[in-house]
Amino acid sequence: MSYTTKTYKDSGGDRQVVAVGGSVKWGDTTFTIDADGDIVVTGIPTADPSKAGALYSNSGVLTISAG
Repeated sequence: MSYTTKTYKDSGGDRQVVAVGGSVKWGDTTFTIDADGDIVVTGIPTADPSKAGALYSNSGVLTISAG
C-alpha cells in the first residue's frame, strides 16, 4: 500500500500545494479541494464580522467585509 500526501511544500519550499482531496484549515475555517477540483469553504462566519478584509458567507455568497 502506498500513500501520497495531499498537501505539501512545492520544490524549493516557496509554495504550499493542496491536491484533490486535500484541505487547509485556519482556525474554524477549512478550504478543501474536492474531487472535481472545486474549492469548498466551510466554517466561515455567516454575518458580517465588521472587520475590513474579513471573509464571510452572505446568504451563500462569499463576501469581503468593508469593516
